[in-house]
Amino acid sequence: MKKRLNPILDYTAAGFIFGLIFPLGATLFEMSVNRSGFSLYTFFSTNLSNPLIMIINTAPLFLGGFAYLAGAKQKKLQDQADRLEETVEKRSKEILRQKIFYEALVQSSPLAIVTLDREHRIVAINPAFQEMFGYRQEEIMGQELDALVANPDRPQEAVRITEGVLKGSSVHEYGRRRRRDGSLIDVEIFGQPILINGNLSGVLGMYRDITVEKEAQDALSASEERFRRMFSDSPVALRMEDFSGVKRWIAEKTENGQKDLHAIFESSPALFSEMAGLAKIVDLNDASLLLFQARDKQQLQENLHSILSCESRQTAMEMIYSMLEGVTSLEREMVYQRLDGEKIYTITKLSIVPGNEETWGRVLFSNMDITERKLAEERLTYISLHDMMTGIYNRSYFEEEMRRLDRSRLHPLSVLVGDMDNLKSINDRLGHQAGDFALKKAADIIKDCFRSEDVVARIGGDEIAVLLPGMDSKGAGKAAERIQENIARYNGDNTGIPISFSFGWATAEKGQLLETAFKEADERMYAQKEKKKNSV
Repeated sequence: MKKRLNPILDYTAAGFIFGLIFPLGATLFEMSVNRSGFSLYTFFSTNLSNPLIMIINTAPLFLGGFAYLAGAKQKKLQDQADRLEETVEKRSKEILRQKIFYEALVQSSPLAIVTLDREHRIVAINPAFQEMFGYRQEEIMGQELDALVANPDRPQEAVRITEGVLKGSSVHEYGRRRRRDGSLIDVEIFGQPILINGNLSGVLGMYRDITVEKEAQDALSASEERFRRMFSDSPVALRMEDFSGVKRWIAEKTENGQKDLHAIFESSPALFSEMAGLAKIVDLNDASLLLFQARDKQQLQENLHSILSCESRQTAMEMIYSMLEGVTSLEREMVYQRLDGEKIYTITKLSIVPGNEETWGRVLFSNMDITERKLAEERLTYISLHDMMTGIYNRSYFEEEMRRLDRSRLHPLSVLVGDMDNLKSINDRLGHQAGDFALKKAADIIKDCFRSEDVVARIGGDEIAVLLPGMDSKGAGKAAERIQENIARYNGDNTGIPISFSFGWATAEKGQLLETAFKEADERMYAQKEKKKNSV
């Protein structure tokens, strides 16, 4: 901005000087009329002697004052002009700066940007547009955009977007656009009208290549659909539960470490059902409904607190303890109670879905029904340990228990050995079926005489032995007497085949082998049989 003089001083000086002309001219005119010679004396004497000239002498003051006021007004106008010029200069610099910034932003933007005029003809494109669509700026300047990049399969889509922007609306859409080589790409589309003073002057179009994202989204959707189908069609019972309520319940019950979860369940076992009922079923497949014999999700949800069998509650609590310690995947054999009351055995796998480790908001349960296998295993186990005819333990289990008890601290250990006296004669007279019946009845009588922890086993054709942990010789003798009394009562109550048994017993004290006691009991049993034969 140029430096200017002060207009107030300029105008005041000029007015004053211009005002001097009037008194000077009037004085000189008066001197010429009076034909006075010119001198300073005559000048001043003429000036002072004429009242009219005295009045004219004030002209410099009046004109100088008027000029001052005019100068002040001019100064104000000049200041306003200076400020306006300064504002215009600043605005021009700001507009230039914004223009440079905008151009740099457009040129460096990863978005493909195209500027269009009001007829939707191309004015400018940035490098990203050139790279995305394969066009150079000089070859498409002035051309109509949709004719170049619109999807040939859906041309009306581009027309609709164009019409919307030209009407002054901002647009955000997704679609496919054509590249120069004819290939199609998935893009996110932004359209923004350029308005100047409220009038449309052009359009700014932006494109973001989302081909990779779209492929990833399509793959994810396909994966989710496959998972959904696998989940729904799986023969394994699957259910997703929201376990966050259980987590909060545990946190409240153990708040400030005042009480341990073990202690809570030990003092109030019923609280387990309360806790189990807080889990919410988010989703489940048909196999889950079939496994638990539930009509629908709601019915299973209403009974969720009671489907776990009591015998598996300890296992369930151990799984929860592990989850609290940070374990996210667990697998256990568990027993459930179906809604119709039947017991089922399952291999249950629990998995906390990633991202839900803190809240337990999503926990996947898979239950594989192994009931038939479990029952078959139990049957095989039973067969391997029991005598099939009598239902009591077999010799293999008896011998294994002898070895186990030898290593235990359950001394004294007594053993009772019995042999059926008349099995051969029953077989000979009445047949083996009658003999089998008599032996089975004898096994039932003997088994009923002992405790659950005692081991009653058939160790030979007609031999039955009993292991009595913690029982001394006197107790073993009383047990033998009790058996004989029950056999005698049976024979007295039944007119069928009588039963006769001989017994011997012995006791292994601490430090003695049970095998030795067994041999001693066997010898005593045979001694009793001989005694019976000799007495007949």
